[in-house]
This record gives sequence, C-alpha cells and structure tokens, in this order.
Amino acid sequence: MKYHNPRQFLALFLFLQTILFSCSGLRTEIYREETLHRYNQACKFYKQGDYQTARSELETVIDLDPDYGPAHAAMGNLALIGEDYSSALIHYQAAVAADPELKPPLRSLILVAMAHKEREPLLKAGVGLDQLYPLIMADRRAEVEALLNQDISLPLLANDTMGITPGRLGEMQRKLVETANPMIGSVRYRLFSGCFLFYGQNDDALATAMIQSVVDEAIGRDRQEARVVLGRLHERRGEANAAVDAYLAAVDAGLPMADVAHHLARVYRVDIETIMPAQLAPAEDAAPQEPIRIEMSTHLPSSPAPGLGSAADAKNIHIIERRGLQYTF
Repeated sequence: MKYHNPRQFLALFLFLQTILFSCSGLRTEIYREETLHRYNQACKFYKQGDYQTARSELETVIDLDPDYGPAHAAMGNLALIGEDYSSALIHYQAAVAADPELKPPLRSLILVAMAHKEREPLLKAGVGLDQLYPLIMADRRAEVEALLNQDISLPLLANDTMGITPGRLGEMQRKLVETANPMIGSVRYRLFSGCFLFYGQNDDALATAMIQSVVDEAIGRDRQEARVVLGRLHERRGEANAAVDAYLAAVDAGLPMADVAHHLARVYRVDIETIMPAQLAPAEDAAPQEPIRIEMSTHLPSSPAPGLGSAADAKNIHIIERRGLQYTF
C-alpha cells in the first residue's frame, strides 16, 4: 500500500508509535537486547573509572526499561561512591522492588547507605567524636559544650563511631567515667555524656545518673531522647517496669508512639503490631483523626526468664569494602 500523502504516512507512523509505547511489555521485549548491551557498556565504563559515562548509560537503560533491577542497583552503587546516600537508597529500593532476588546481595550496601544517611546531620554540622576527642581528653568542657549546642541528635552523635579509632574511643570512654558528674555541665553536655556512657557500656549506674539529671530540665527533642535512653538503661538492667514508664514518658513528652513501639514490643515480648496496630488509610475527604494514645499497664509481672538486659544493643554499621556484586558491575 502506498501513501502519496505525507500527512497520511505521518498519521500512520504516529498511530503505530502510540500502540508500541502504550504496551510496556512489548516495548521491553523490543528493547531487551539494547538494554542488555547498554548495561554491559555501563559496566565497562565503570570498571574503567569513567563514572559519568557509566551513569549516562544506566540512565538510558532505565529509560528503556524502568523495571531493570540491575541498572537501579548499579545506579545505587554510583550514588554510594558519590556519597549521595539518599539517591543510593532510592535506587537500591527500586532494584529490590523490580527484582527481589537482588535483596540478599544488596542488603549490606543498603545498610551502609542508611547508616550514612542517618548521620548526614552530623556531617552538615561538622561534629563527630573525632572532633570531641581532643577537647574531652584536655578537659576543655566549654569548647565541647559549644560544639554540642548545635541542632543535632546527641544519641546519634554518641553512637556514631565511624570517624574515630577504637583506641581513641576507649580512651574517651574512660575519661568520661573519671570526670562525668551529674551536677556539672550544661544539660546537653550531661545528656551527651550519659548517652556516650550508655552506648559504651562502661558504667550504667553513672550513665543512668547523668540521664536522670537532665530528664526534667531538658526540653523538646532532648527530653524525648533522654527518656528513651533512660528506658533502654532500665531495660538493660532488667528493670522492665521502669523501662516501660520511661518509654511512655517519652510519648507524653511528644515523641510519636511509632518511635517507641519497637521498644515496648521488646519489653512485652510481643509482636510490634500488638503495640502499634496497622491503620487503614483515611479517605481523602475524611476529617483528621486524633493522635493515637495507647493505654497500657506499666507494671509487668515478674518473670523467671532471663533479664531483659540480655538483649543485644544495636551495633554501629561500619563502611564495608565496596566490591562489585554479581548482578552489578
């Protein structure tokens, strides 16, 4: 059939293009070979250290096939190398959603990206344990307090050991055990000291005293975080009722129940859904609901089971060696 009218030919061409690109499965099948070719090209550029070209090729792959998991995983690797941890998480999650088989090999990289994303406020503020180390060791408390006076989470800082050697970390822990005093220092200095001693597990009695000295003085997030750390100290010492009281006090101080539900579930030894039941999404025109306040008994019967202190604390996630995965690069 011949089309002498250019407009007829153009109309037919556009019609066929519409059919082709409206069928994602057909489109993916047609471009599968090109997708694989470009992905392999991206891997080659990556190995040569040409990350910019590799990224460009991978973006083309994802444009051709948005559900190509290895390309998302590879983009996550490039973002991680570039210290763009938010983008790394987005691409890793997209990779796992597209191809669940990628979850095991990507798990460690996802944890690394999450850990670094969490500590971004510390990096932005330029505060870390390595900056505090020389000041604490030299008893320069005023300078330490000036650094701690920034808008950062003190428990996060106290548990962030990525930038300090184990030897220095141990020295600083011993120094604080020797010098920390619940009656001396600003609220944030005492809160940091208590958190630091808690995570170091050096002297729980002193850590508890430091935290208790600030729970009523602290305001806002500091009070909420102090209550949670106090609860974890009680929990580690097997004082379940006191731990529950501290966690619920954090909720009373304004912390969302969702942020303490996992602590309460651990104390009660129940599934987290028991503490924080799933909620149906409200209709678009529904009136906003009042915040949930779960009433629960704070006193638990004594149990012959091992104390709650046997539960291991969360460990820091350290950078792992960046190796290529069998699916990416």
